[in-house]
Amino acid sequence: MLLEPTRLASYIASKICHDLVSPLGAGGSALDFLGDTSSPEMREQAEQLLISGTTRGLARLQFLRYAFGSMGLSSGSADLHEAKSLVEGYVGTHTGRVEWDISAESVTFSQVRLMMNLVMLGLASLTRDGLMTIEISGHDKVDITLTATGRKARVAPDVRAALSRTEPEDGWNPRTIQPYYTTLIVDELGGNLTYETDEELVRFRATGL
Repeated sequence: MLLEPTRLASYIASKICHDLVSPLGAGGSALDFLGDTSSPEMREQAEQLLISGTTRGLARLQFLRYAFGSMGLSSGSADLHEAKSLVEGYVGTHTGRVEWDISAESVTFSQVRLMMNLVMLGLASLTRDGLMTIEISGHDKVDITLTATGRKARVAPDVRAALSRTEPEDGWNPRTIQPYYTTLIVDELGGNLTYETDEELVRFRATGL
């Protein structure tokens, strides 16, 4: 393994905290503001900020619990309707949209966990608002393809290094640990991960899962 388990766990924990700090911080600020003002208009704005921050935080937490937590290790077939809902909720807290093309009869929890990590790779590839198309196909073996399209879509050099299991030039951080973690999930599933880029397009393929 390229990273010791303790370091890997620390970086994953940092990634989760990084994703949650913005919406939860907004909710915390709203609570502070509610305690400091008596203006009905300002209180209404603070309440709206509190609702928005809490909703975004919950959507991210539910997604990350599946993508990184023990839920993604459950046995048996996963509920695709639930998985799609979690992905759409998570993507909705970022800039981007998602469309689906699913022909596989069933998928495992581990395959869904991989799909969610591909979603994070897709979002990281979109510097502006864009579209992610997720295709899940196959029977005995499942293939997952995520295509991200949008202006200036790209795979950053440090992400490329992480996907090739090479420590990025500036070292590991919460952003680059997630691509590396994705390669570990692919290994567990006995599959292969590739990606390709074109003008305003990035495509990730996980095959033979």
